Amino acid sequence: MTETTPRELLQHVIDYGQEAIDTVGDRTADEILAERMREHSVLRTVQIVGEAAAQASKLDDQLLDRVPDLRRAIGLRNVLVHGYVKIRMEEIVLIVRGDLPDLLTQVRALLGEDYE
Repeated sequence: MTETTPRELLQHVIDYGQEAIDTVGDRTADEILAERMREHSVLRTVQIVGEAAAQASKLDDQLLDRVPDLRRAIGLRNVLVHGYVKIRMEEIVLIVRGDLPDLLTQVRALLGEDYE
């Protein structure tokens, strides 16, 4: 089994982050909750973004300094997985629409710098 590189993990951040954005679209939290599979898809893709960020940061100790917003993605992943607090879908929708596009822009810029 080969080790996944930080670059590959950051590409997962982009891919799954974009999937979360597309899955939310212009739907309200109530509309997402009315479609159980869509709800699960949104939560899981957001969780994967945070997990990929966490794994990449373990392999590159400078990564969180270069893309500080990854910390928030990791924190949200921990909340989703461990259930420290019950996150409401309204909050997830705000994060996906408001924060995730900026994070993806930052990660794309880093990868565009021939990041290894």
